[in-house]
Amino acid sequence: MRKNKSELYLILFIIAVVAGTVLLYTQMQEKSNSGIFPEKLGDMNLALYRDGDAAMAEVKQLHGNSPIVEIENAYIANYRSTTDSKAKFWVSESKNSEDAASLLAAMNSRVGKTGVFSDSTPMSIDGITVYFVKGLRPELGLYHYFYAKDNRVFWIQIDNPDEAYRLGIVKESIKRI
Repeated sequence: MRKNKSELYLILFIIAVVAGTVLLYTQMQEKSNSGIFPEKLGDMNLALYRDGDAAMAEVKQLHGNSPIVEIENAYIANYRSTTDSKAKFWVSESKNSEDAASLLAAMNSRVGKTGVFSDSTPMSIDGITVYFVKGLRPELGLYHYFYAKDNRVFWIQIDNPDEAYRLGIVKESIKRI
């Protein structure tokens, strides 16, 4: 009888430990406050994150009234460092990678014709074609990169004159987001 009680307590203890571990793991896996974005990118920390209707409205406004633009979701994030580096992300999510590639092509064909940005310069980073443009007015930010990855199109404004720094942020973004 005594042996059976000890075994019963041991089994109850093991069940409690397993249940507690599962609960803790489940809570840690829930969606974070930063959505698709990491809390830290390079030396910058996430300062703002938006998704849902607010992000959709802002991203759609950036695309204008183009009939080509059909996006399913949108995300916006701002990053800041202690050394005054800043980055802002606008991300649109399409139904599939083909729609994202179409959107990217449309953006690239219009970007240099707006009088707002320079003509784009393509480059390859980790097998992704990334386009670089400069803002022609300082209030727009000077350095911008855009690309498609899977079913998402990314536009990143990075306020830092160091090209190696900016490319490092873009490369890390491609790997982590």
